Amino acid sequence: MNIAARRFNKHVLQRGMVIGGLLAASALLGWAVLNPGSVRLLITVTLVIMFAAIQIKSPRAAILSLMVFLPFVGHIRRVLIPVAGWNTLDALLVVSPIVVLLLSLNWLTRKYILREEIEGDTKLFKMVRIMLVIDLLQVFNPLQGSLFVGLSGIIYYIVPILMMILGREYLNEKAIRTLFSLVFLIGILAALYGYKQYWFGFFSFEEEWIQLSGYVALQVYTMVRPIGFFTNAAEYAHYLSIAITVGWGYFLRGSSGVRLFAAAGVVLMYTALFIESSRSAIVTCTTALFLMTVVCSKKASSKVILTLVAVGVLIALFFGMQRLGNDNGLITHSVSGLADPMGEDSTLPGHIDYMFKGFKEGFSNPLGYGLGVTTIASGKFGGKALSSEIDWSNQFIATGLFGGAIYLLVFFRTLFLGIAKANGGNMLPLIIMGMLVSEAGQWLTGGHYAVVAILWLAIGYLDRSTADSPITRQAINREGAYENADLTEFSSSRQPGFPLL
Repeated sequence: MNIAARRFNKHVLQRGMVIGGLLAASALLGWAVLNPGSVRLLITVTLVIMFAAIQIKSPRAAILSLMVFLPFVGHIRRVLIPVAGWNTLDALLVVSPIVVLLLSLNWLTRKYILREEIEGDTKLFKMVRIMLVIDLLQVFNPLQGSLFVGLSGIIYYIVPILMMILGREYLNEKAIRTLFSLVFLIGILAALYGYKQYWFGFFSFEEEWIQLSGYVALQVYTMVRPIGFFTNAAEYAHYLSIAITVGWGYFLRGSSGVRLFAAAGVVLMYTALFIESSRSAIVTCTTALFLMTVVCSKKASSKVILTLVAVGVLIALFFGMQRLGNDNGLITHSVSGLADPMGEDSTLPGHIDYMFKGFKEGFSNPLGYGLGVTTIASGKFGGKALSSEIDWSNQFIATGLFGGAIYLLVFFRTLFLGIAKANGGNMLPLIIMGMLVSEAGQWLTGGHYAVVAILWLAIGYLDRSTADSPITRQAINREGAYENADLTEFSSSRQPGFPLL
């Protein structure tokens, strides 16, 4: 089958899906008029059709648009409460998985049906595809209690891996810069909105959500954590964390014109992160900023000087933090845990205990308990709740000994790759390294919808950039690798044989 035939079939399929979706949306519109409670489903269908239409013209634009939508999903769900009520099984949560599956369909079809080569393949990408196969098998693990539990695990484990594929396939340097700029700006907006919630309180629909959801972790002493626009306070904290690393990357290696703005944004968001009072996010984010500062210099002597300066700043922050007043519950919570990590007010020992119990479960049951067993959806569908709060050990629980070991290999290889590339002097790998360190242990955390998507897109870009030749780089700079070019032009850059997985 030639290139023209493949492109024709692809676009016919995509247009057919859009037309079918429009017809379905028309039927739903009439239903929604009679049943206002169905407005969430109607919005979901409309958004899916919109993203599907965008990706026909430009998959890259669809990905970036999705990254703008994801941070605001929680806010949209809360705004709809007065009109449509509240449902934990909200259809809006499947918009992103559906769009990602649609975007991935082109790549999966070309590689596993048309049997095209995987251009720029790497050891990391091979391991990720092995992990994908294990995850797919674990969807049907009977130990998780219900097939619905396994299917829900697709959202939290398989969709992020597909994000990596999309990052490899569609994100060039210009697109990843655009993505990071969007993350930084949305992070600033989220911080400002978080300040509003902290100083002036929540809107009525947000207060209603707090009561309906039974979100106990929001309450810290007598105060309620800010949540920004996000689905939960943890996602808000971790989004701020990656946005801070973006701003710090621009401050360290950006042009002189943006450094002042980047520094101001970092201070604003870091303060908001401290007020949000997620101590683990504060620690990992600060560690990422420290490593980024040390790595940004090429000379060994400069690295030593920067290390000493960074250590001095951390010591000053540590002692300055303890001088803060204790009349604010959120600040007191942050200070007490950070100042005495192993004290009675700290939750660190409990987190460590959970993590090791998770590893132990992987050895106790080497075949795993099923893909969805560590996700928030497990309890909703009558499954077991075995989350260890850290994705390293969660993988051992869900996918067993082999699946957990593969994930650890993927984690460390990606991290070392990020550090190695960051030493090269380019700002983008430096930012990606900062994100990876800042979110260590949370790359596959359920509920961090926007954060996880951005991370795995960045990992895909990082992995592809290590394998890029001038020919493959020229192809990916067009809209979707190889879809506008005769594949015979790239035969010299391919590896023999078919994809392994």
